[in-house]
Amino acid sequence: MSEIAFIKMHGAGNDYVFIDAFVSAVPQSPGQLARKVSNRNFGIGADGLIMMSPVEHADVEMRMWNADGSEGAMCGNGVRCVALWMELQDRVFETCQIRTASRTVTVTTAQLDRTTNGGVFSVGMGQSHAAADLEQLAGIRLPSADSDVEFTPVSIGNPHAVVFVDELTDRVVRHVGGEIEKHSRFPDRTNVEWVQVVSPTEITVRVWERGSGETLACGTGACAAVAAAIQRGYCSADTDVTVSLPGGRLKVRMDDTGRTWLTGPAQVSFTGILPSPD
Repeated sequence: MSEIAFIKMHGAGNDYVFIDAFVSAVPQSPGQLARKVSNRNFGIGADGLIMMSPVEHADVEMRMWNADGSEGAMCGNGVRCVALWMELQDRVFETCQIRTASRTVTVTTAQLDRTTNGGVFSVGMGQSHAAADLEQLAGIRLPSADSDVEFTPVSIGNPHAVVFVDELTDRVVRHVGGEIEKHSRFPDRTNVEWVQVVSPTEITVRVWERGSGETLACGTGACAAVAAAIQRGYCSADTDVTVSLPGGRLKVRMDDTGRTWLTGPAQVSFTGILPSPD
């Protein structure tokens, strides 16, 4: 049986198993491998699988698969980890262009520590689009609520449904989040952000990620939450907004045209070898 080298990395606790296809063999069935390695009881444990490959007109191509084996379009925490690994391998210096399934992004190194194999990186995420009007999800209600859930649709290379609440609870996030992800309003499913506004420059967010369930952090989810908060008037454009997530803090800034920047940590956890499922 063949073997595949892997790297385990995370951004604010949003963890993935990475395969460096610059030097390693790649599986023929990455979705199958994603399901296997993501299992936290019988596998390595992760929110999904990310493959880094050579590509023309960019420094690296990033493809990602969620924990359920479905392929995703974009991952704000994942791209920071890719940039970290590319710099640790001396393939880039200070900036890294990464092609994803939805867009090409540029990641800039803010801090790098080769002793700990970690750092802080800023990503030009491109445009965030928050809908001007709230929508309601028929048939889904929050506990103790007497009306359907209201949400702000946001696109940042992948779909998001942002819901503002007074209190973040497990029952709301985990139970209702799964219902919203698979609601008929979203034929391709959606990420769900539960947001509590702390101040004009800070929000607290928990994320139910499409295909993976609740995650400790979500980079695109943080951007979507800030975009919706600006649209609703809770925060202001051209201002750094701290997004507190269970796994740590990210910083998001969005200008008045929707261009968005995401800054946060990336860290190598460990490396290893796993048997190929093919």
